[in-house]
Amino acid sequence: ARMPKITLQSLMCVLPQRLARIHRATSLRMQGLRVVLDGIEDPGNRAAVIRSAEAMGLLHIHVIHPPGGPIEGGKTAPNRAISTGSQKWVHLQHHSNVGSCVELLRTSGFKIYTAKPENPGDDVARCPVPLQDLDFGHKTALVFGNERLGISEEMSKLADGDFTIQMFGLTESLNISVAAAICMHWGRQARQRAIGAETDLSEAEQSLLLEQYLVKSSHFQKKMKLDSARTVLTKEERRQMWEAATNASAEMAARVTEEVETEAELTRRPGRSGGSH
Repeated sequence: ARMPKITLQSLMCVLPQRLARIHRATSLRMQGLRVVLDGIEDPGNRAAVIRSAEAMGLLHIHVIHPPGGPIEGGKTAPNRAISTGSQKWVHLQHHSNVGSCVELLRTSGFKIYTAKPENPGDDVARCPVPLQDLDFGHKTALVFGNERLGISEEMSKLADGDFTIQMFGLTESLNISVAAAICMHWGRQARQRAIGAETDLSEAEQSLLLEQYLVKSSHFQKKMKLDSARTVLTKEERRQMWEAATNASAEMAARVTEEVETEAELTRRPGRSGGSH
């Protein structure tokens, strides 16, 4: 679908606080760390992973559908009660088989690692490495398998290696959504340290993503009446949009700082501490 025309005036339809939040989220997105769900059956687990991925600032999630799994319009529907709408802020890429997913990731320069439990009896040559030993400076895709059967045989053969979350208690396994959340949190921080930046998107990519997010914002949709004529943003409009969002973020930060300083000043005044007189 083509984007509606966005101008500075229409940007102001979005509440300043919302505009600042959208801009911040855009400027912190990571596309070089991805999650792959290999035949996950439980819609609740899928939705929980999507929600965690969005919260961690990941941009892409790959879903390989289990054979005979529930498909809605060619896509497995996430549990919206659990994902709380977070699916609209990430790019869900659906695959009917393992091969197509692996091919896309490899073409995009990704290393692919599958999540496996620690097993002392494993062959040393294929023993999973600790999560923290992976090189997140390289584009990395973390694969999580079926709740009952684990990683598919085909994915195991095609992946570059296996990793594991080190366990220190008597519990032998974690729920898929919990395991994925731990890995995304660690991977996000590790990649950020490795590349020395909070995002791996270029300014042009951030600008385009901001445009997409604004269109998806419910505040913006109501004001712009998206059923009206649509058009593609011009280069100048995109520049203005990014400038307005950046200014909104700066103004919000300045406002918060001013409020904190004001409250601190009032607290220091006689009569504001130690109870009433």
